[in-house]
Amino acid sequence: MDIEEILIVKHGSQSYGISTSDISQIARTPMLMPLPLRPSGVRGLCAISGNIATVVDMNLLLNMKEVDYDNEKARLIVLNDALSSSTLLVSEVYNTVEVEAEHLEIIDKQDDPIIAIYKHKNKLIQVLSLKILFSRVSKVVIESQEVKNSKIQLEAKKEDDSSRFLIFSMENELYALHIDYLREIILADIEFTEIAGTRDEVIGLITLREELLIVIDLRKHYGFSTKDNDKNRILIATHDGKKIGLLVDEIIDIKAFVNRDIEYMKDHFKDNKISGVIHDGDRIISFFDADVLENLFEENESFIDEENPVLEDDASNDTVMEVIVFKLNSREYSFEVDTVAEIIDIVPSTAIAMTNDSIDGIINIRGQIVAIVSLFKKLNIEMNITEDSKIIICDIKGEKIGFVVDSVSDILNIRQEEIKEQDEALFSKVLHLENGKRLILSMDIDEVISQRKISHG
Repeated sequence: MDIEEILIVKHGSQSYGISTSDISQIARTPMLMPLPLRPSGVRGLCAISGNIATVVDMNLLLNMKEVDYDNEKARLIVLNDALSSSTLLVSEVYNTVEVEAEHLEIIDKQDDPIIAIYKHKNKLIQVLSLKILFSRVSKVVIESQEVKNSKIQLEAKKEDDSSRFLIFSMENELYALHIDYLREIILADIEFTEIAGTRDEVIGLITLREELLIVIDLRKHYGFSTKDNDKNRILIATHDGKKIGLLVDEIIDIKAFVNRDIEYMKDHFKDNKISGVIHDGDRIISFFDADVLENLFEENESFIDEENPVLEDDASNDTVMEVIVFKLNSREYSFEVDTVAEIIDIVPSTAIAMTNDSIDGIINIRGQIVAIVSLFKKLNIEMNITEDSKIIICDIKGEKIGFVVDSVSDILNIRQEEIKEQDEALFSKVLHLENGKRLILSMDIDEVISQRKISHG
């Protein structure tokens, strides 16, 4: 064993030695991003020199109390070469000493991370093998992963108040509706009742949970040609107790925008069709809110009988939960909408060392690191990425976690009688819709990110 110099680290009264040949640098503890489903010993992720590294707690791997991350004495040891994708979190760094061979006693004990005892100034230093120590983490990936954005920040930016919008397309142009005005999203494959004497943009009436609603083709309203396919959706918009259905080409995503990126139209430019625009990087998204909706209601009130409940406040509504519906391998599942922060297109993820098998990697969203948890692996089903695939970003107790899904189809309001309880932790609720013809498994996100293995047929 060739150990020429060791770095002495301390925890309480215990002293340990690490060969300096394994060490690249020693740093103060940076911002730490916790990981869901992390194996024992792993505290999370951090940014080091533009790379993302796994933070491994030395104390936890030695079956001791975890390092106090906020302690001023705590340090992060950045490792060399094969271990460079990981960092070692220690309680305190003491100093480095040259090793005198006559004071070094080798311990030949298989799978023990303590490989030697070094006598230094009447103190015994336990010398560690990092390779053996790291093998105690359930999954070891010795591979350095570089993040494309070297200026990545682990702490979410504290920005102005933000607003969430549903983004949809019409004739290859992007539009958005403030989420506060969105009641739900339903499939366009539904039976319509025509109304005589209406404008061309009025499709007709639909029955939704024993309530009549007028549906207009928003594409025709904006002067676009229609493009009928299985991606068409009907947005149920609501304002001031009124509801209306809006047929659009395709749902793109749900996204939060800071207020400084939202620009309202000046009064003399308003045309009752656009409330303003959203600056989303290089693209501009037109949006509408209460004023535009109110105009739609006024334009179509004359086509509705006074007794029609479409324009009345739905006092009888007994909605108990709102869900977003997605598909995995052709089967429908759902999350509660309150947990969903946004929906984005598929972007490449970066693999991370020493993470749970269910974590596919991490992505960078506006300077914030988001871990991607694989529902496919959790459910033991095959993943097939297509142009319809999306990443659902959920906010779970202040932590952003992403889930890759085959597609996102609906946002639905669910009544109590449509919920069937079952004795299964992950799917404690089954949504019985359309008189049982459509069954949707409602996922418990807390169970999804648990360490527990899931068997699902």
